[in-house]
Amino acid sequence: MKTGFDELDEVIADDWTVEFFSINARLIFSFYHRVIVESAPVNVLVVGERGGLDPYLLIQIARAIGRESVEEKLIIRRAFKAEDVPPSIESFDGDLVIIDPYHHNRLQGSVASAIKERGDRTFLFSFGDRRKFGSVFGWHVASSVIELKEVEGGFKARLIKSPSHPEVELAFSSVFWRAEQGLSRWL
Repeated sequence: MKTGFDELDEVIADDWTVEFFSINARLIFSFYHRVIVESAPVNVLVVGERGGLDPYLLIQIARAIGRESVEEKLIIRRAFKAEDVPPSIESFDGDLVIIDPYHHNRLQGSVASAIKERGDRTFLFSFGDRRKFGSVFGWHVASSVIELKEVEGGFKARLIKSPSHPEVELAFSSVFWRAEQGLSRWL
């Protein structure tokens, strides 16, 4: 799996479980859509009752970065209740994107345990500040933890936790497409 941002992909290349979080819901939403397109074919688990995945945004991003259609390359499931999350995680083979794994604020230890037991690469995307909210055990599940912050003209990815790299902050011009491409590419 990859993010599509070479410097960031290099930093997390050897990590099996990576968590991305942001207090900016729009930024994390856009970012995980980009990651899903870049990582396709990939499994996706959406935790929660509503929202979570926008198929039209996936198509838009795929066009903007010059990727072929991803609709048929995704296996998507939704975990509506907290009790559904651990067995849903366990049901997937292969790389997995989990959107808002600790959404329910219940059974967080079981969710974290199911994530930790996976043998395949897992990317977690959380809304809010994971340093303040969420499972304490969950913080230890991810090899690397990356905070995303919106800045003028783009965003920054701050590596907060990593087994192989010191804390670092990387700046990018846009979430959706590489700088040399643009909206005109798919219009």
